[in-house]
Amino acid sequence: MDYKELYHHGILGMKWGKRNGPPYPLHESDKSAAEKKQQRKSDMDNMSDDELKKRVQRLNLEKSYKNLSKPQDKPSKLDKTKKIVDSSSNLINQAKRINQESINKSTKRETLDLSKMTDKELQDRINRYNLERRYNDIFAKETTNVSRGREYLSDILDIGGSALAVGSSALAIALAIKELKH
Repeated sequence: MDYKELYHHGILGMKWGKRNGPPYPLHESDKSAAEKKQQRKSDMDNMSDDELKKRVQRLNLEKSYKNLSKPQDKPSKLDKTKKIVDSSSNLINQAKRINQESINKSTKRETLDLSKMTDKELQDRINRYNLERRYNDIFAKETTNVSRGREYLSDILDIGGSALAVGSSALAIALAIKELKH
């Protein structure tokens, strides 16, 4: 026998990846994807509604379990930075809200003891107050009585909040790009 030639004893017309007849498939895992899909479809057609519902619930539970039990990836520096910026932004927003609440609380009026006034005196005061308010609404310039310190604090909170919002947006975009690459 001359060993300089290579002989092939395959089957003519046989396609790659197709297994025709015995000894295949030996096991369920040896079936091709198309065979498995066909088997699932025929199994699904033969199932009752309750069996199908139970199967769907089981598959959903298995999927949830896989998602919950897979090891959590260590957060990247980008993730950590985004978390810090978001929490800082939340702190700034809370400080703004507290500042606004303190402004609102500081403008409370004290109640007067009206028991010593007659009805006529009370009515005259109310009329006078309404006239002054209408006059001021029409002719007076608007001014607010805010201390310089409170004004300075409000400016700092506005600028800090804006800067953190821009930083948070930039980090969110960077994280989205990172996700798309993977």
